[in-house]
Amino acid sequence: MNRTERLQAVIRAAKEHPLYAERLAGVDPSAFTPADLAQIEPVTRDDWVAFLKEHPLPPADTALVHLTPSPLLGWMPEYLTAADLEAQAEALGAYFSRLGLAGKRVIVAFSYHVFAGGWLFHEALVRAGATVFPHGPGEAARIAEIAQKFGFDALVSNPSFALKIAEAGGRFELLLAGGEPFTSVPGYRERVERAIGGRALDAYGTSELGIVAAETVDQDGLWEIPEMAVLEVLDPQTLEPAPDGERGELVVTALSRTLMPMIRFRTGDLAIAERTERGLRLPRGVFGRTDTMVKVKGVKLYPTELAPILAGFGLDPRGFQVVVETKEGGTDALVLRVKAAAVPEGLAEAVRHATGLRVDRIETAEELEGGLVVDRRFG
Repeated sequence: MNRTERLQAVIRAAKEHPLYAERLAGVDPSAFTPADLAQIEPVTRDDWVAFLKEHPLPPADTALVHLTPSPLLGWMPEYLTAADLEAQAEALGAYFSRLGLAGKRVIVAFSYHVFAGGWLFHEALVRAGATVFPHGPGEAARIAEIAQKFGFDALVSNPSFALKIAEAGGRFELLLAGGEPFTSVPGYRERVERAIGGRALDAYGTSELGIVAAETVDQDGLWEIPEMAVLEVLDPQTLEPAPDGERGELVVTALSRTLMPMIRFRTGDLAIAERTERGLRLPRGVFGRTDTMVKVKGVKLYPTELAPILAGFGLDPRGFQVVVETKEGGTDALVLRVKAAAVPEGLAEAVRHATGLRVDRIETAEELEGGLVVDRRFG
């Protein structure tokens, strides 16, 4: 089944789903193509939360259930049919095959219990011809010992746990990373690669979507996995496509989900698109959230994109605050407050390079009062 045929299957199933019936009224699945997605109203996680509150039980065709923590539901379920699982394994298996994992020995250190983590990789790695050990999280020293004793080549883990395994003596020619900010943090990949003695590749996914974007061996940003999803980067206010090079919200249509269709799912995650003949590329990966945007000096600033920058300077990525004031003359002043003993050299320039905004001053503080954004311009 090619990409368009898979999308048509997803649309066909979604037309029968209460959350999409109105959105897809009048849509002919048999003639649907990725270019037609723009006509469909996006769906949000809040939309799904409201639906699942009313319909909490697994649908009849459910073959596998995963859960992820949700502030509003307690647990956000993910329901997959046997056909969905097959489609996911086949699609990701194609990606892993392109990485040359056939014949490699791979340890998966993501959880296989409750969460989707380990499952997202396991069957696909088997399809790609790898030998897979489903270790799960924890016991870094044991993973290091097993890797050495049985000659494992690759590790699937979040990068911070990979560092712990490396500290325990684990060495791998390849790390398949995910689950937390990685390549968006300056210098982080280089640190991890030095520790494990091999290369590290990043990936992006969620429990609802699966793994939908990942790096190639060229390590040149996250690429849409064409068998898994159709990616868009939209202006979060107008929902029109964000021009290449401009920040926007990552919106995903999953091709391996029919029981819980994710058609134009608004992730709330911040990315920059580069549309090429090879597909859509996210050159900076995913580096923040869109729900705290504030306009400063006429420019949209997404404060959470500063978190990986701070982490790259060894600061707490959560220990900062953006303050916007009015200078004499009525222009905006941008102040960055950080929990630090001193301001690292080069931080202001790194912020300017990433956001296009000049920071008027950076202040240090032991404690930060107020929210992430303090806007003092209007009263």
